[in-house]
Amino acid sequence: MKSNWIKKVFFGTNKETGERVWLDAPSWSCGWYWGFGYLGSKNCHYHLSNYRCKEHVFKLEDGSYKVLTEQRNKSIYDCLLEDYDLNPRIKDNLWKFCELVGTCYSLKETAEVLGRGGSHYTTNPCQEVIKNEEEVERINKEVLPSLFNELHKIFVGE
Repeated sequence: MKSNWIKKVFFGTNKETGERVWLDAPSWSCGWYWGFGYLGSKNCHYHLSNYRCKEHVFKLEDGSYKVLTEQRNKSIYDCLLEDYDLNPRIKDNLWKFCELVGTCYSLKETAEVLGRGGSHYTTNPCQEVIKNEEEVERINKEVLPSLFNELHKIFVGE
């Protein structure tokens, strides 16, 4: 299972830190799921799936640090514009980018539920009805790679 991505692409510059942030290529991991949406710079690594969270770091009087996480009631579109000076190719195609990313995350989770037969809190009493290996294979081998390739086209200008 492969997408056509280069190793990582420039995502944008974090407005708060001024650091350039890169988006890693999707990767087939541990033989059963897609790793997707990994963002990072030389000093931090986080996930695009956490776009609605914003961390605030405070230095306390004793020299330790406290991290507070703010849950924002905003769309991915608004959060990305607020947090980054985006790669112009993303910014010019931001609604399409958000649609593709949202669909990738939804299908990634769908494939995991269909593969396990539930949400993984405990054994689902309907797991045999839920499981669908053929659909898991179609999502992982056909649908997600197609979506990843459409995302990559945004970066390379196709």
